Amino acid sequence: MQKLCRITVPGLSVKRDFTAARRRLLAEFPDIQEVIATTAPGTLMVLSSGSEDVDAWLATLDSLPTREVRQTGRRLRLRRGCRGGGLTGDDSAA
Repeated sequence: MQKLCRITVPGLSVKRDFTAARRRLLAEFPDIQEVIATTAPGTLMVLSSGSEDVDAWLATLDSLPTREVRQTGRRLRLRRGCRGGGLTGDDSAA
């Protein structure tokens, strides 16, 4: 079954950091089928099959050298939201 997860990394620039974030997630997690940029600031959609490890995904994205991390020298706070059962489910947090 496929699951669609929305993950938000405050400070992540979809314009500047998306390619690196997508490559890193696809390389490190074989169950991830696709990573999609969104128009919401710092938010990515992750399509995965099998069991997802959202905490590990967020830790991987937290290690990206984003411009904000380099400028402030601190780690970014991460938020997550995930829904299973294909592309249906409660999207009230969107």
